[in-house]
Amino acid sequence: MEHYQLSARASTRGRPARAVLLACVLAPAFFLLAARLDLSERLARALWRQEHWQLDELALSLLLLALALAGFAVRRGRQVAVLLAQNRALTQRLMRAQEDERCALARELHDEVGQDCTAIRAAASYILRARDGDQANVQACAASIARSSEALHAMVRTMLRRLRPPALDSLGLDAALQALCDSWAQQHGIACRYASHAIPAGLDDSTATAIYRLVQEGLTNVARHAGADSATVELRADAHGILHLTMEDNGRGLRQDNTEYSGFGMLGMRERVAGMRGHIRWISALGKGLRIEVAMPLTAGAA
Repeated sequence: MEHYQLSARASTRGRPARAVLLACVLAPAFFLLAARLDLSERLARALWRQEHWQLDELALSLLLLALALAGFAVRRGRQVAVLLAQNRALTQRLMRAQEDERCALARELHDEVGQDCTAIRAAASYILRARDGDQANVQACAASIARSSEALHAMVRTMLRRLRPPALDSLGLDAALQALCDSWAQQHGIACRYASHAIPAGLDDSTATAIYRLVQEGLTNVARHAGADSATVELRADAHGILHLTMEDNGRGLRQDNTEYSGFGMLGMRERVAGMRGHIRWISALGKGLRIEVAMPLTAGAA
């Protein structure tokens, strides 16, 4: 597998060199062919006969067009290179975040769940071996089993919330966002107002999950970086089948270097919106807060 990856990378690096070599071979060959056929002279005579159409100016116009297209191709190539670099960085961060989350879950399973299971097994074994008249110890073991079971249940619920927001299934997107804003405001002591308009009840699961995670990440950024004392979240659907999400705070906004929000959170939000065939933009006024605007189709699905 490693040999295959190295070969693929070497092949990719060799493609530009082959293209340059091919151009260097074709250019002299075309020059020799044009010199033998007097191509320029024949073309000039043919164009001169059509002077009333000004076709003799066509060559320079085409040259200018070719140069403009070449410049456009260079700019687009640089933009694509930047986007590819950002996507690679995002992929690496996603993989690290996934591994970190797996390690955290594994530690919790080993420490908490394993400990509770051991306690339940020990108490159950004692109950099975208990003799008549040992009612007090049996009741104590039963109480220990009940406590361990409650701890296991709480642990499972916590893990389920981390893997999938349960409010989306039980409440729907609108009520789940209201509950998210209320719990976030209570936890961080920052006022948060949520408003919605014309949200369809049968919103598909991928769009609802994307919106929920966007709001979750946006509020997390507000709590970590904004220094705000209030935030608003608005969600509405327009008559053209577009879902609009707006998140705004009254914090310090983005700095010029944009280092606070340009990390994993911002890249993740951008990629999540792009995956739903939507658009996202950040509008910031230094010292006056940050506004995030998202627009995506109601039935976007995965791109």
